[in-house]
Order: sequence, then structure tokens, then C-alpha cells
Amino acid sequence: MTDVKLPSSGNIRIYWALENAFADYKNPTAEEINASADVSDAISWNDFDFNLSASNQLDDPAITALGKVSDRGFPNWGGGISFYYPQSFDDANSVYSTTYDLVDSPRTKGFIVMRSDGANASGTAADAQMVHVFKIITDGMGESIVGEEAFRYTVSLLPQAKYAIRTIVGGGTVVVSPSTLGTVAADVEVLSATWGTRVYSKGVKWSSSDTAIATVSSAGVVTSVASGEATITATSPSATTATCVVTVA
Repeated sequence: MTDVKLPSSGNIRIYWALENAFADYKNPTAEEINASADVSDAISWNDFDFNLSASNQLDDPAITALGKVSDRGFPNWGGGISFYYPQSFDDANSVYSTTYDLVDSPRTKGFIVMRSDGANASGTAADAQMVHVFKIITDGMGESIVGEEAFRYTVSLLPQAKYAIRTIVGGGTVVVSPSTLGTVAADVEVLSATWGTRVYSKGVKWSSSDTAIATVSSAGVVTSVASGEATITATSPSATTATCVVTVA
């Protein structure tokens, strides 16, 4: 999570991106996202059921197993998204019509990009905003033709191995402050990390090159243990890194 909490109301946008839309899907740019299709207005929020779920836990022991075996699967995402039908399927200026053309063919690969915050409800992505990027393939389509749901259709989306959670638009490289730190044993200091001009101390992964000299918590809190030198590394979700050299006197 980031250090700043923002309300999701009015800030969430959903984009449909082609399979080759990103040079690096873990580090998307605003230009790449804005070149994709903003399908937010065509989505029925009441029936939105697309998310990241926990890994599988399968009880599937071999016949030679001596006891109960639990197999852990890979992270899963996917689900169904319900869209509103267009009034006219031939209206090239309607987001409902263009969205239908994007998702109505089964086995179409692409990315679902979910913007989880922004300065306003505009469909335009900007640097330092947070997004989730999921590679998917379209599966079946459920057509609703009767009752109160007659104006919606649901597309099933299956995972395609690539995803980035809470990544920063135009994030570039992560920066750690301070870059050097002089301490004595038992001192406690706090490092900060920014990514894409955004405070992201709790979103990076912190590690120490030598925990016998200095340890670091998941929030960037450094505790000096014994004299020597250790390098504290912050790794962003896009795998960029920055360091702070800690010298314990």
C-alpha cells in the first residue's frame, strides 16, 4: 500500500489495451494507457466481478503419498465484466458500440488496466497514478435478453500469466532517501522511498545485505545491530531498485 489513501469514488477507470500495448506492462506510461480504450462508461458496476484472487490450494496427493498433500497454485485473476449494450451497433462514436467490438470475439488477448486513483473522474491517465495491469483472454459471452438485465451482456476473462499490482504510471526508477546513513548500534532510523514522484515507502520491498549489521522492516524502518556496513535496497513492483548504505559505528 502507499503512504497516502485516496477515495476510489470517481477515480476508478477501466481500460482495454491490446496485447502489444506496453513496452513494459509492469511500468506502463500514461501515453500507452491513453492510447488504449477507456471502457469505464460501458461497464455495469453492479455486475463487476473481475479481480485478483489467492493462489489455489489443491488437495491432490499422488497414490504414493504418505500423507495429505496440498499443492499451491499460481496467483489467479479474472472473472466477468458486464457491459451495457449499445443503442446502435454501428455508431462509431459510442463507447458502448466500440467496447462491444473490442470484447465480443472469444479468444482475444489483451490487458485490463484498472486505475485505482486519480485527480478526478477524467478518463485520462497521468504520471504517478496507481494502476493494476492484468493480461487476459476473452472467453464466453453471456447474453441477457429478458427481464431487468436485458440491456447488459457479460464477458468472461481468463488469466494469461502476466500481471502487475499497484504499479505506478510512468514510475521510472525508485529513489531512496537518505542514500547514506551513519548510525550506532541500537539506533532506529526511517528511510523513505518515492516512485514516480509519489511517496511509496510501504509499496516497495525492503531488504538488507547483512542483517547482522542492520535490519529493515517492510515500512523502511532501519535498526542498527552491530558495527559494519550494510546496504539497504528498495525494489519497486517494476523491479527498479535504489539503495541506502548504512554505516554502523
